[in-house]
Amino acid sequence: MTQDVSQRWNRTDGVVIAPGTSPETTAAAFAERGVVVRLEWFPATSHLVGLTLLTDVEGRVAVTPPTRGGVVAGPGVSELVESLARELGANVAIGPAIFNALPEGTELPEVPAGPSRASRTVVISTMSAYMVPLQATLLERPLAVVSLPDVDRRVVMYGGEGAALGSFGWDDESLPALVLTVDERDMAVRAVTSTDSEEDAVFSWGMTSRYVWGGVEEPGPALRTLVDQLLTDSTDASVIAAAVPGADPEAVAAAVSVPGIEGVSAVVEALGLPAWVTSVLAGQLAPVEVPGAVVHEPRGLSNAVGRSVGLMLQDPSTPGSAFWHSYVRTVTETPWVVRAGALVEAGLGGALVGAALRRRSRTGDLPGGLLGLGIVLLVDAVAETSLASWTRHKELRRRADEEMALVAEELGA
Repeated sequence: MTQDVSQRWNRTDGVVIAPGTSPETTAAAFAERGVVVRLEWFPATSHLVGLTLLTDVEGRVAVTPPTRGGVVAGPGVSELVESLARELGANVAIGPAIFNALPEGTELPEVPAGPSRASRTVVISTMSAYMVPLQATLLERPLAVVSLPDVDRRVVMYGGEGAALGSFGWDDESLPALVLTVDERDMAVRAVTSTDSEEDAVFSWGMTSRYVWGGVEEPGPALRTLVDQLLTDSTDASVIAAAVPGADPEAVAAAVSVPGIEGVSAVVEALGLPAWVTSVLAGQLAPVEVPGAVVHEPRGLSNAVGRSVGLMLQDPSTPGSAFWHSYVRTVTETPWVVRAGALVEAGLGGALVGAALRRRSRTGDLPGGLLGLGIVLLVDAVAETSLASWTRHKELRRRADEEMALVAEELGA
């Protein structure tokens, strides 16, 4: 039984850093050596060319043979790396092999990292709404959030420089997440399906991709099949579509082939997302202007925790929220019940403390257990009274605001 030829080869990634050298010159250097490779670069950083080629178990690179189709084993990775680096005056790394032939004193152009001042990001995630205030504080940036109940997703929006959602890792509760980003350098969509970033499905509208077919101008069937199997990165539209319930994978696959912001718009439409998502990404609509958006500012950890707890307890699906609503009604409508309970608890605590002190006066020994329980009951009674008072005050203010809003609405009518 013959073994599939693709099973002999492994994908190997690398990079060529060659200031002053065009990607076309780099491609020509690979073609002269007959190496089959895929090159990728961004227009703003054309000196930085990413590459993917094929190697066998002995570390030899796949090249095109002179007399037949397909590929054969060529030079070793280390030999190829040194050869390319010396010819291009570059720093070349492929797999574990690295060779730096940059001229001494070469200053590399600065590569922008992270969101730029003009960037706009929309994240569609299963993240709970009550997690957004904490994320705003963690990232130190305002976050606008809109819930999409039809698909059980939250849309989190932000722009400008700073840390991005996922910069400090993703938690399982927020996955899957779909991240759409647009700035002056790139337009991209990324599906995050697990905490392992290597499993992300990414598509970029700004990246240039070019295949070098070794020493041939046009690939034959065998070579094209091998490249399709091992070098072509599937956009994996099915993974991107799966991040949003009800999305059509075929429509998403067709949408990513549309260039520019029109492609971004096509993806948003194929995913079944609201049209304002495209408006935000295109810079036509600020996140705070989105209908129904709630903006969470980074106001400190204690404030974020308070807002998160409030949102969590307002969510009927949150365990304990029914108990909390019952507690609010009790302290608001029958506050004497809480006060009476606190008085009984404080009385019992005081009695235990008194008994402990009396026993000490008689025997000289202070019973720590009795004294400790009494102090705990006293402290709990004070805390319960304070919480009940704060909760009642907040609920009465909320009801007053609602009544004023109704009066204003009637007067306006």
